[in-house]
Amino acid sequence: MTSDTRVAPSAARAASVPARRRRADIQGLRAIASLLVASYHVWFGTVSGGVDVFFAIGGFLLVHSLAGELERSGRVDVWGGIRRQARRLFPMAAIVLVVVGGLLLALGTPLSAQRTIVDVFASATYWENWRLAADATDYVAAGHDKSAFQHFWAMSAQGQVTLTLIVVFALLGVAAATIRRWSVVRIAAVTLAAATVASFAYAQWRVVVDPAHAYFDTWARLWELSLGGVVALTLARLPLGRVVRAVMGVVGVAMVLTAGLLPTEWPQPGLVTLYPVAGALLILVAGSGEPLPGPAGSLLRWRPLVWIGGISYGVYLWHWPLLKVYQLLFPQRGEVINAVEGALIIGGAMLLSWLSFRLIAAVAAARDGFARVGRLALEVSLPVVAVVALVGTLVAPAMRERALAEATAGAVIAPSEQQLSRWLDHAASEHQAMGEGMALNVDGRQSEWVDDGCATVDRSEVAQCTYPAVSPSSLDVWIVGDSHAVTWAPAVRTALGDVANVTLLGRENCQFTDAPIVDRHVEAEHRDPCRAHIPWVLELAEQERPELVLISYGGWWVGPEFGDEPDVGTQLAAGGEEHVRALQRSGAQVAWLDAPPWWYGTGDSACFEESRDHLSGELCAMPLSQERVDRHDQLGAAYAAMGAHSIDTLRWFCDVEARSCPLIVEGVPVFADQRHMGSAYSLLLSSLVAGELRPLVGV
Repeated sequence: MTSDTRVAPSAARAASVPARRRRADIQGLRAIASLLVASYHVWFGTVSGGVDVFFAIGGFLLVHSLAGELERSGRVDVWGGIRRQARRLFPMAAIVLVVVGGLLLALGTPLSAQRTIVDVFASATYWENWRLAADATDYVAAGHDKSAFQHFWAMSAQGQVTLTLIVVFALLGVAAATIRRWSVVRIAAVTLAAATVASFAYAQWRVVVDPAHAYFDTWARLWELSLGGVVALTLARLPLGRVVRAVMGVVGVAMVLTAGLLPTEWPQPGLVTLYPVAGALLILVAGSGEPLPGPAGSLLRWRPLVWIGGISYGVYLWHWPLLKVYQLLFPQRGEVINAVEGALIIGGAMLLSWLSFRLIAAVAAARDGFARVGRLALEVSLPVVAVVALVGTLVAPAMRERALAEATAGAVIAPSEQQLSRWLDHAASEHQAMGEGMALNVDGRQSEWVDDGCATVDRSEVAQCTYPAVSPSSLDVWIVGDSHAVTWAPAVRTALGDVANVTLLGRENCQFTDAPIVDRHVEAEHRDPCRAHIPWVLELAEQERPELVLISYGGWWVGPEFGDEPDVGTQLAAGGEEHVRALQRSGAQVAWLDAPPWWYGTGDSACFEESRDHLSGELCAMPLSQERVDRHDQLGAAYAAMGAHSIDTLRWFCDVEARSCPLIVEGVPVFADQRHMGSAYSLLLSSLVAGELRPLVGV
């Protein structure tokens, strides 16, 4: 829509609007920001502050433009502003989504197709940041498991703020017509200042209670753009001396270049985010009105940087999928990218960006009868991608279910402990190749985790994470613990699903214990939710009285990398004893299923992928230290002493005598990632789980 409310602009007010000029220094700043983002992603796997620089620039320029429009005409053309943003942003995003999405669908598996299509749809509709926030994705922890479209979160957040600001400035035109004693600039500055303070306060609270969610939260990021707007309406309009502006430019460039060196454990967008934002704003203010003087101005107006700045949007969009596709095509390289490989990835992003912009420019330059068609094509390019992806999201679940059914039908299942022992002995001594159809990372995880979201279960999700028996049954079996609890779901459901209802009640990062050792190794943001979750499970058990509760969690905090914690198993068990007693008082039998020893510091997924492609004959196994054996034995003995059924699962994952834990057994990968048992291996253990658990429920 278009706001038709007008404010009669006086000649003096119109004259006060800053003269428009193209600022080469901003293009140089964009170039530095894009190169920082790309280089830190490729080589360091951390954030650089470059995205925050983009946010500050975006807010500064958008508010400068909207305020100028208000001062000149007294109104903001909302629909026209949206169309201008669409022509500027949609085409490049559409090209990246189509090319990368198509490539991933061609190279991926049926199990990964649904995730790719959902990512494309989320990115094309500007809500990828909220999808990632809902998944509590740790953006800083880069890895093979990260989406090739994850970086679209920033475009989504900025797009949402941009739309909000366009509408807000249209409403400010109405307010300025009503409050004639105040200029529209003053009203806008006060409004943006209030939004900045509120958003900044919200961000500081959010990074404490849920930092992973806060990273993607639009309202926790709003202040970065609105602060840029406040500066555009205030400080950027003040006359400053040449020396002052030169110093501001140098300081600003230094802050932007060093923002990535700040400690990564400082949460974003917290106080640390002020550093790159302030650096960018110093440059923007110093270059307002007149060209930025001094060495900073010379650097930012350097022609190669200005050229890169012109394609920086494309560089940002192309670099991350190129990195992810490179890791997909060459898994044996692992996650360490050397200087040459990184330069090729960044150079490739620059080339693809330039080619994409040339294509977009060619369409935009269409003449005669094609001119309108060309403009329309640019404006609707991304909505068309979104519609196609939406259709894909309706088809993809059936494709995934079919793929899961095929994988289950051909699952390898150990018929006995003796046979599994022979398989482990063989895998611990000879090279194993991954079988056809075996998957890793998200595709290798349990459908209960990936599709049903049952790694963390709260009060509203109990029904969703309850799997009824094939025939109506009054037997109820629960699985509680941390994210390792859900990895046992395929085995337990296969073992008991014909006679018992299976309910998952775990929570990620929530070991079913109050041991003090947990506080030393679990991040603070996970501890309070866990302390509320465990009493809720115990209260629910008193009400529902399940026949059997299975406890499983990790807590493999042993060895030098964890400071040689003493008697880890004994500590964990002692902290969980009262919980076990409470479950027993509710009438439930309790069983302990240990998680597999973490694959920690012993390799990466290249071992799996090389085995799949027969690129290497090296043994895929990790050593079993005495500390790990002790921790497992201590937990098992302690749970047995409490009257729980303690299952010696370590022998299901490792050749204990050989002190070796194979990573591939009979072609089946033990792990989906470095810590969690894969879905296929959980199924492999289903008959052994049945032998242990069916007697406990009397079948």
